Amino acid sequence: MTLFETGILAAYFFVLAILAVYGWHRYYVVYLYTKYKNNVPKDLPALDPLPVVTVQLPIYNEMYVVDRLVEAVCRMDYPRDLLEIQVLDDSTDETREVAELAVRRHRLQGFDIKYLHRTDRTGYKAGALDAGLKVARGQYIAIFDADFVPPADFLRRTLPQFADPGVGMVQARWGTSTRTTRC
Repeated sequence: MTLFETGILAAYFFVLAILAVYGWHRYYVVYLYTKYKNNVPKDLPALDPLPVVTVQLPIYNEMYVVDRLVEAVCRMDYPRDLLEIQVLDDSTDETREVAELAVRRHRLQGFDIKYLHRTDRTGYKAGALDAGLKVARGQYIAIFDADFVPPADFLRRTLPQFADPGVGMVQARWGTSTRTTRC
């Protein structure tokens, strides 16, 4: 067997091994799905006392959905004095005016809502979230992208998960503008 043939054979077995590992992983994922597909999260009692929650809304040039997002977050079933909303805008278009108007309108209705605009987009949306986190007053942070429409009971359904000391983060099932976000 020549060196070239040995190289081809080695490459073949290398690719074969990768495909075998990938196939095993797919099998394992299907196994886990079938094992846990009937597990339904339990409704847990509300945290007592209710914590302060900061809802961060990072946006960038999304003027067609920002008003709907702010409206949906303000409809959340949570005490207003315990809810802080941050509209974190890095936009360079008309989104700025739409977002500022939505924030002003809801602030007049008694919401603790702030509009934070950055001209330096360092870190993009993650940078905007970091900038908002530096001035957030909430014990918990909820983040919704611009095309999300969270249900009114989102915080009431997710916050009780934090009663378990082993839980450090909760990610809920989500959908975009064609569906409503669900827990």
